[in-house]
Amino acid sequence: MKQTLLVLVLASFFLAACGGRPGQALPEQEKENFERILKEEAEKNK
Repeated sequence: MKQTLLVLVLASFFLAACGGRPGQALPEQEKENFERILKEEAEKNK
């Protein structure tokens, strides 16, 4: 019982520290955001 509780507590700390996978942006989203920012910067500098 105590070992199970310890494992659950450690797993929850690990997931909280990593932020969990679903909360991270996908590479496609990052690429789209990066391209959008570059386009906005290029328009500013014209």
